[in-house]
Amino acid sequence: MARPFKCRCICSKPETTCFVPENADGTGRVVIGYDEYEVIRLLDYVALTQEQCAEKMNVSRPTVTRMYDSARRKMADALVNGKKICIEGGDVAVCTAMKPQCAHEKYCCLRNKDKQV
Repeated sequence: MARPFKCRCICSKPETTCFVPENADGTGRVVIGYDEYEVIRLLDYVALTQEQCAEKMNVSRPTVTRMYDSARRKMADALVNGKKICIEGGDVAVCTAMKPQCAHEKYCCLRNKDKQV
């Protein structure tokens, strides 16, 4: 029997959810899930390790690796083939309050929302 799917924690849903190539004909589309977006954000933008990312998202490190590989393949397909990238869907839980481990986190989405108000 397969292991039950574990809901992935993300800081927040992105404000921009679609990227369209300037000279695209509009026929191709790649969908990146909110969890894959969060992995890219945490690993490449915030520069966390895979272990730190896994802890933050409440998943295992191998799961982070699989999500990261999947997101990179999708983005490569979009870049090479001129497809639109859409960020949507997935079984995720969005943070409603700042977690203790995010107290000193520079890129915490909840902290940034407070500053924007």
